[in-house]
Amino acid sequence: MRSFLPSGALERSDMIRALRLYGTRVFLIGNPMIFTAVIFILLAGLTAHELHTALLTQSLEKALKHANVFNAAIAATFVQNCLQTHSANQIGASQAPAIPGLLQAEARAAALMSMLAILALSALLAWSGLPLHDTLFYTLLNTVPAVIQWYAPPQQASRRVRSITTVIGVGLLLGLMLLTFATDFPLWALTRPAMLTIPTDLAMMGVLTAAIMTLPNRLHSPAMMAPTDGFTASTPDFALPETTPRVAPRDLSFYQLRQMLLAPAVPTTLRTDFLISLFMPACAVLIMGSLPLGHGSFGNRIAHLTPGMTILIALQDAWISNRKHWPLLLATGRFGSRLDFVRAVFTAKANRAFMTAPLRTLSLMLPVTLFKPLAPSHALLDGAELLVATLGVTFCCPLPFLISRQPSQGIITAATVAPAFVLQFCNPFILGTRIFGPVALAFAALGTLCFFVVPSRMARIDWPYETE
Repeated sequence: MRSFLPSGALERSDMIRALRLYGTRVFLIGNPMIFTAVIFILLAGLTAHELHTALLTQSLEKALKHANVFNAAIAATFVQNCLQTHSANQIGASQAPAIPGLLQAEARAAALMSMLAILALSALLAWSGLPLHDTLFYTLLNTVPAVIQWYAPPQQASRRVRSITTVIGVGLLLGLMLLTFATDFPLWALTRPAMLTIPTDLAMMGVLTAAIMTLPNRLHSPAMMAPTDGFTASTPDFALPETTPRVAPRDLSFYQLRQMLLAPAVPTTLRTDFLISLFMPACAVLIMGSLPLGHGSFGNRIAHLTPGMTILIALQDAWISNRKHWPLLLATGRFGSRLDFVRAVFTAKANRAFMTAPLRTLSLMLPVTLFKPLAPSHALLDGAELLVATLGVTFCCPLPFLISRQPSQGIITAATVAPAFVLQFCNPFILGTRIFGPVALAFAALGTLCFFVVPSRMARIDWPYETE
């Protein structure tokens, strides 16, 4: 692994050039997570202000019940995602190994920016009055999944290795969410003694830095990384084409063909979609409620978990932000004109949403209804409002097209993610049915407007959207 610190004037100059890119359009334009990260940084600032005010008159334990410090954790995650996207674009480019010093300079700049971002978020949270070593400890613990994301498998790694790495990263993220929503993990993390947190902080920062600094070795093969004359890289040895005949894939069902409008990869089957929607939210809530991590009875833990699990039924896929496959499908002529094609995409999403959303809502409502317990009429009203809101936010993703003719990819990504987090922090379990009812109807009205108005606007703009 190369040293984090540059060893000479040339390496320092290269690193400074790489750092300057973080304040330019190169970083902003190609970063779909940037707006979402800014939103959660602002929310983290509001949380720090709430904690600062609450700690003047309350203990930390009581203050944390009214201030959602998880905003700071989510902000740290999205900031790391922004840095990862930029670094992958710079380091992973095919011509990058041929440019002397580029790989090391970009890796050093990414490591430095990652550390500065973590320190800045920790300082923002420490403004509330908490010790900096504790806020740094909490931020770094919630950055652990980012280490797995930074530690991209080698380019020549098998699909199994890549899948395992992805599963570990997602598992760590879900585990941290579980600890946050089901236990007093934030209180524990923010009250550790300095003798524990300071060495741990240094160790975690070292691991994160090492993962970033070794990124070029995994994004490029050793042959491409081998130095030659200092100006060009040696030609990589390409493997001979595979001569083993491949088995032709089975015919796709009508449901899968329709869902291919929503994603470039082969979509899930109707049966898989049905089973996941029916059982996944309930299983997640029941498993988390069964763990001895919360307070009170099993039913109380279920009731405590359910508001945070609404993200399972509200989080949308990239059906409106990933549209690079649209031109190819349009060229087949099977969907008619451009306007007919976009309407077919929206219709396919509506067909899937009207099947999966009721199943996911039912799956989420069953545990809280049975184990809280809720009165049937109350549960029915909660479920109905949540379903209406979920269907509405499904079509709030294209909202930027109502405001701008060709919005940036970052704004579209933020519009895709934001409604799900709005429902996580604002749902009938928290607000009550009387207040949430108008909110659900507003989401439904906005989603309906987008469903009928946006297709005609999207049909008039250029495809694909490489530089949004």
